Amino acid sequence: MNRDNNCSAGIAVISFLAGTVIGAGIALLVAPRTGEETREILKGYGYDLKEKGSKIPANIKHSAEHAIDRGKELIEQGKQLINRGTEMVSHGKDYLDEKKQTLSAAIEAGKDAMKEEKEKLSAAYEE
Repeated sequence: MNRDNNCSAGIAVISFLAGTVIGAGIALLVAPRTGEETREILKGYGYDLKEKGSKIPANIKHSAEHAIDRGKELIEQGKQLINRGTEMVSHGKDYLDEKKQTLSAAIEAGKDAMKEEKEKLSAAYEE
């Protein structure tokens, strides 16, 4: 959300400057002035534009620094999530191995019990 505000602020400054230039151009075309008056007006707009334009690099630099810091934070969070996921996978594998051993032991016990019952039934049938 904060990133959106910084981007919006940069766009607002650029839009304002573009609007200023376009508005000045339209005003010059529509307003009836002498050449001298027009040059003075253009000179004033030039100074204003220069002053406002000098502030843009600071705004852009601040926005870029903020974006870089936020990017570093997100990369660190991503690394932590990857490590956590790797740990979870490892624990999951260990759990499955344990359950597999338990199930294998139960199957073997079942086979042994079945073999014993078969032998008992065979012995009982032969009598």
